[in-house]
Amino acid sequence: MERPKTTKQLIIELTGGNQGLVSSAHHGLYETPLNNIYQKLDSDEAVAFAASSWKSREKDLDSFASFVESASAYEIFNEVYRIGMPWLKKHRRISEELGPLHEKLNPFRGKDLKARLESVNPESLQTLREGLQREVNIYVFGSGYQEAKKMLDGDNSGIIVMGFQNAYPKSGRIVPAFAAEVSTMLSKYPQHYQSLEDITSPRRVIQPSLF
Repeated sequence: MERPKTTKQLIIELTGGNQGLVSSAHHGLYETPLNNIYQKLDSDEAVAFAASSWKSREKDLDSFASFVESASAYEIFNEVYRIGMPWLKKHRRISEELGPLHEKLNPFRGKDLKARLESVNPESLQTLREGLQREVNIYVFGSGYQEAKKMLDGDNSGIIVMGFQNAYPKSGRIVPAFAAEVSTMLSKYPQHYQSLEDITSPRRVIQPSLF
């Protein structure tokens, strides 16, 4: 089974054009890619997880990293969604025109998250776990690079210049640029997925014949 790719306009509507939400989603996807887990997530879940987990790391990395280190994958996602899903639902404004696309991008309808995560390659989950324990980057427009570098005493290792944005922030263009980047990142992920029934159904064990 394969879902369609998302679009810039859908991401704008999914985040309600809220700059804080769409920028956090971008930063989260950039620092902790979900490419090896996306097949087991709804598109809404991927955006909410990326945005909320990044915000948690930015706000209190030590506390969040300590939790991530010992928690199960389901516990991590469940905790991140405690804030992430209400944040997304608060701003989400899906138009009638994009309603069918939005439905196709969310084939699991949020059901059986634990079973879906348990079917993910353990190595992929470990890579994500490690990423969630790292410090966040500082994202700047081209015009703000030198000032950011100066504030960090010349250390630019954690500064990311957002080349997809105008060098100088321009009203009306910031959110669409973030949305385009989020759409591009998600569209590069594998789009095929297993049905929920295939994921949750126990595998048949064929007993060898005695004759």
